[in-house]
Amino acid sequence: MLTKKLMLLSGVVAVLGGCGQTTSTDSNTSTANIAMGNTTASATPAVNRVRGVITAIGTDALTVQTYDGKSATVPLDPNTKFAWVVKSDLSTLKDGDFIGTATTGPDNALRAVELVIFPEAMRGTGEGHYPWDVPGAVAAAGGGTSGSSAMTNGTVDGQSAMTNGTVDGQSAMTNGTVAQQSGMTNGTVTGGAGKPGETKLSISYKGGKAQVVVPVGTPIVRFEPAERTVLAKGQKLFAIVATDSKGAKSVAVGKDGLTPPM
Repeated sequence: MLTKKLMLLSGVVAVLGGCGQTTSTDSNTSTANIAMGNTTASATPAVNRVRGVITAIGTDALTVQTYDGKSATVPLDPNTKFAWVVKSDLSTLKDGDFIGTATTGPDNALRAVELVIFPEAMRGTGEGHYPWDVPGAVAAAGGGTSGSSAMTNGTVDGQSAMTNGTVDGQSAMTNGTVAQQSGMTNGTVTGGAGKPGETKLSISYKGGKAQVVVPVGTPIVRFEPAERTVLAKGQKLFAIVATDSKGAKSVAVGKDGLTPPM
């Protein structure tokens, strides 16, 4: 039983590890290696990030209808890892947690579009600030599928004014309006207060620090271990497929109808 739990946990690590890829390729973004802020993304195998609804499950592949109405194939092999994406909230966020958040707006006025609280096993993975694409929270709502974005991973330095559950931090992910630059920031919450109904977080990562306002209603999620047997038609999916691999690196599905927001 302990061995099985450890294997499932390693699967979550693999799923989340895909969120730390510093380069990506899909129908809307080209392979890039861009320096942003104080951190320069390092070269890693290019990946395709697939977001949409599972329409068919085969022996070695999933068919997915992406949020822009297209059909995509997600190949599976014995090395593919699986995870649930589960709903959470900022009341569970603690000082020192490692987080990731997709944002819109300029660096001095970042606003979260979504926020992921990473498990302790993922601390430090993908830390920094690097390109990202349109997150599920935006794509599923019919938002744009192009534009620049970035992801920042880091650690919460400390936390204050959690009444409204806002996390201050820098992130970079293209979210919201296509014309806007967005990013995902993963880091440590250091505290801060936003406007009424908002929470402001301070996030530190190697080489930098940022503050992010988290508006009320921002999707907050965590990850849980899962196995392939949880897959079902109609589930909303976030998959990472490395271009140098025969199968998807990871597949994360929303639990109880949840849309993976990253």
